[in-house]
Amino acid sequence: MIRGISAIIVDDESKSRSVLRSLLSRCCPDIIVIGEAGNANEAYDLISRLNPQLVFLDIQMPRADGFSLLRRFEEVPFELIFVTSFDQYAIAAIKFSALDYLLKPVVVKDLTAAVKKAGERIYGKRANRIQIINLLKSIDNEPETHHIAIHKADSVRLLEETSIISIVIEGHYSTISTDSGEKFTTARSLRDFEDYFGERSTFVKIARSKMINTKKMVGYSKGDPCIIEMMNGEVFEVSRRKKVEVLAMFNRV
Repeated sequence: MIRGISAIIVDDESKSRSVLRSLLSRCCPDIIVIGEAGNANEAYDLISRLNPQLVFLDIQMPRADGFSLLRRFEEVPFELIFVTSFDQYAIAAIKFSALDYLLKPVVVKDLTAAVKKAGERIYGKRANRIQIINLLKSIDNEPETHHIAIHKADSVRLLEETSIISIVIEGHYSTISTDSGEKFTTARSLRDFEDYFGERSTFVKIARSKMINTKKMVGYSKGDPCIIEMMNGEVFEVSRRKKVEVLAMFNRV
């Protein structure tokens, strides 16, 4: 990595800022911390004045959280690494927007990996504005539709939830089939998708390794085995363990 990435740390806990600054000094000498902020207002003023290349941003802050800070910028002019305590929905949204995050307490290997990727994006001039816009849409109270960020070579493709027909686990990867006939691969688990889509989702897990979008079904059998046919011609068998739950959901579609 090229030396000398200017950074600021945004966190309402002074101890957390001190610990992160110390870890960066010890393990990431390319990062030059040029300022700290304890709340969103301070952070906005600091960023506007110092123009850092990288911001370490805490999500949970009083009065205005980290997402509120991002909304104040028409275009986010910096690379971003979130730092957060466990927040299941926020983490799911961040992951699916293809952005980096660190869980508190920060682990050194996770920090160095996130910094390395941030440096590559900064010096490769690969802005993450699309991912940030997608994230902010995803965390709204009632987003029109979720989007999933999929890395493809040096670009990021945003898939609309409503375009997905099925998600199938194959080894350590999930294969996503869409109504355009395209297939995409991601290293996310079905549990990741369940957490991200939420309880009101039209998706249902029909077996340990398979999930379908009920809005994309063309028919199903109630017998044993229960077979589902999708609009793209895919055919799936519902596991016996999931059959009652799945049929109950079909009746609500």
